[in-house]
Amino acid sequence: MKRRVLSYGTSGTHSSISSLSDFAMALSISDYDAFILDPVALASRAFTPDILYRRRKELRDLVQVKGGIVICILRAEPLVNFGQAGLTPAYTLFEPAGPPQVTFLRAKLQLGRGSQIRLVQIAKGAVSGYLRVLQQHLHFEAYLETDEASIVQSGGTVFAVNSLGSPVALEFSVGGGRLCFVPVAEDITGERLGAAFAQVVDAHFGGPATLETPSWVSEISVPGADAHNSRIGELNHEKERIMDEISALTAKQLELLNYRILLFGYGKSILEPVVRKAFRLFGFDVPEPDTYEGEWDVELHESRSTKTALGEVEGSEGFIDVDKFRQLLGYCQEEILEGRVHKGVLIGNGFRLKPLDSPERQNQFSTHALNGASANGYCLVPTAELFKAVCSVLENPEDEGLKIEIRNSLLATVGIWTFSR
Repeated sequence: MKRRVLSYGTSGTHSSISSLSDFAMALSISDYDAFILDPVALASRAFTPDILYRRRKELRDLVQVKGGIVICILRAEPLVNFGQAGLTPAYTLFEPAGPPQVTFLRAKLQLGRGSQIRLVQIAKGAVSGYLRVLQQHLHFEAYLETDEASIVQSGGTVFAVNSLGSPVALEFSVGGGRLCFVPVAEDITGERLGAAFAQVVDAHFGGPATLETPSWVSEISVPGADAHNSRIGELNHEKERIMDEISALTAKQLELLNYRILLFGYGKSILEPVVRKAFRLFGFDVPEPDTYEGEWDVELHESRSTKTALGEVEGSEGFIDVDKFRQLLGYCQEEILEGRVHKGVLIGNGFRLKPLDSPERQNQFSTHALNGASANGYCLVPTAELFKAVCSVLENPEDEGLKIEIRNSLLATVGIWTFSR
């Protein structure tokens, strides 16, 4: 039978490869024998949470049920917007297919670009063909900060390393399936790239699939071949239930870990949604920006009173300065002219790449921002303090008094807000 390969985000072309034009379309990945992904293509648009859950299940079925193969371009892990499921690291798509292997890879993955790639000559596996065909056209954009022995212990094989010996091409065997991570290829035709992918797929399945099965073969029976059908069905049903539970629990885990973006995130599509999610956790009514006419980042409604607040969010590698404060002040003044009075809240993640205990983190709001907050009765909220409050509420989900205390404190504070219990 001819093998069927589905590709998303790559330019490789081959008679066996079909292109997935839209990651959200109804076409099932598990209907194919292999899937190829360039994860950077996922970061360019937003998806709904059901796409995340469906694709994770399909990738699991492809690898663990069908014994198929996944080939992924190894890049620094981009965050993918899955709507209410939050910003999700791209490689978590593969976790149900190989939970320990993918967890290991994500823990060791580091950003780093270079062109010095050395093949591990003794390595045997499916990835070898890709490296051999494209060797002169490869560069790496990420590597694993670990040694070959650790990868072998995790069930993997290293096929290429950078000049420091860090792995840049590897694969994991997962039951009868395989997860492959390969370097970026550039300055080649789509046909050549597709041929390299096809070699990897052929190697996984034991050679080129040139033998066509006649239609009449399905009518031929073999004694004993059906003896275990009932038990196989029972085990597959149980496996399906277990993997569904793993997928659901992993999704909940990712939703909680997403709060860590409060500590290092920035921007409208990354930090702001998590900030709004945190305020909702405290019991505020927080509409999405596309439901109100104003341009502010956050709108808070206190559920037990008529108090409201407008917020601006800023993530920076330096100080949170007066620019964002002036923007917030302008919004609040415009609302006053319309007869609506709101508390001003400036949410800052200054010096976001510095350690949490660094002196800069403790003094991230500039003098101008501090003076402006004092003069106008505004609250300055470091996202690290917001994260502390989130963790406290998650530890005590039934404590409504805690949520009320947080809401009242945020609306009453003038100047820098800190969380204390």
